[in-house]
Amino acid sequence: MAKTSVETLKEQLRTDHSVPPWLLVMRAITGLAEWENGSNPRIEAMAAYIGRKFPDQAAYASQYTDDSIAWCGVATDFCLAACTQDGISGPFGPTDTDRWMWAQSFASDKGFIHLGSPVPGTIVVMTRSGGGHVTMFEEWDGNMIRCRGGNQSNEVNVSSYDPDTVIAYVWPKDWPVPQIPVEDRPMLERGDSGPNVVDLQSMLPNFTGEVDGDFGPITEDNVLRYQTTRGLEVDGIVGQETWTALYENKEPLPPPEPPAGLPDPLSQRDQEAIRTIALSSAIAGYSWRDRGRAPEGYTAGVALAFANVYRKLLVDHAPAREMAQARTGSEKDVFNEYHSEFTNAGLSTTGGVESLVALWALLLGLGMRESSGEHCCGRDQSVPPGYYGPADTTTEAGAWQTSYDAHTCDDTLDQTFQEYSTGALADNPQGFLSTFEDGVDCSDANWECFGPTDSPGYRHQKMSKERPAYAAEFAAITLRNLCNHYGPINRHEAEVRQDAAHMFRKVQDYVDQHVAPPVA
Repeated sequence: MAKTSVETLKEQLRTDHSVPPWLLVMRAITGLAEWENGSNPRIEAMAAYIGRKFPDQAAYASQYTDDSIAWCGVATDFCLAACTQDGISGPFGPTDTDRWMWAQSFASDKGFIHLGSPVPGTIVVMTRSGGGHVTMFEEWDGNMIRCRGGNQSNEVNVSSYDPDTVIAYVWPKDWPVPQIPVEDRPMLERGDSGPNVVDLQSMLPNFTGEVDGDFGPITEDNVLRYQTTRGLEVDGIVGQETWTALYENKEPLPPPEPPAGLPDPLSQRDQEAIRTIALSSAIAGYSWRDRGRAPEGYTAGVALAFANVYRKLLVDHAPAREMAQARTGSEKDVFNEYHSEFTNAGLSTTGGVESLVALWALLLGLGMRESSGEHCCGRDQSVPPGYYGPADTTTEAGAWQTSYDAHTCDDTLDQTFQEYSTGALADNPQGFLSTFEDGVDCSDANWECFGPTDSPGYRHQKMSKERPAYAAEFAAITLRNLCNHYGPINRHEAEVRQDAAHMFRKVQDYVDQHVAPPVA
């Protein structure tokens, strides 16, 4: 005797774990259709079943009385309710438009998570003529999606739809999501878009952009960083090697050893303590002239960068020593150009730690004047490319808008450039990108760099944005040797605040008391 459809379904539920059970239920009721005359009681019974399975929904379910009422949501929710002993509840919010008879409620209900790409059984929420629709994904049909669901030409069947009509791909949050086989993933590169890019952006660790399905420069930079830190071919193209590494959660390579003569990176505990010092300081709440309050990440990030420079000074590191030297006789030394401002703020420029504190107090104000504290700023958009010279050397970048061509003013700038060139772009532990980006919204245009990608000028732009501590140190040395590089310095627009110096002194005290002394 042939098995009934119910017996077949029960057997499939016991044995076929590659397909989610709610899709198996939908397959079992395929062919269920509206009656030409009257209403099919089996469609009405699906709503009644949901009410019995979830008694708090019974009154709502009783509102479904005729198959002339749209029933795609009824069919979808019935399959969820019937697929396990306890059932899975569909949307049931406070209003009718938050509940399962309203197709688009599946896209906003907190009981479901959103997927970038559909796998079999994914609940597909879309728009169509006459309103919304909810169905279940079966497979791709070229560039179309084949979906099985109710009220598709008045029956449960499989129909093809344009993915551009999809509002959301969702999945019950408490049910494991099957992976798309890695061999089915396409090669992706800059300019691509779509669900696979959404998945890529979601899978990249510490992704710094918006998960929007567009493979732009931010996504490319994140791919390059990932490939570098995982020992993969670094080309910005996501092929099978990169997909496989993402699927396997490949661990990053050990971080590079600090260059000779540099202290070890600050510990996470020390970084948190220094952030607290910065964000509880008076300067964190100050409204900078014509700029307003600084992003939290900027104030905290500069404090962290200062902490590392102070530790470098303790081991007589040449770039830090250059920053902290006493006021020179050069008209290009900011300690001369801003002598009255430092004096009025009660800050010393006679050398040593006090000079370092004074310089960084000005540096904090200069970054606010140049970029409002936004580490990802690109070139000055009011100046055409090439106005000052070739884009690979002179393009301004970062919070302090320093051009690479400033490097000729002192050898320690080349040393700083080389030290920060070691390791992965955003994973250098001394770069503090994750702190600087707090409170800053970076667009694709911000991240764009100019000139040949293999040129030092291009690398300087990327490091200025992606390792903001590098930009701070590069600017600090430039201020001591070529301060007229900065328009706000020439116009005396950058502020020197005593409360900024107070914050840096507190950071210095913390380092002296709590951070292990660096070894020279």
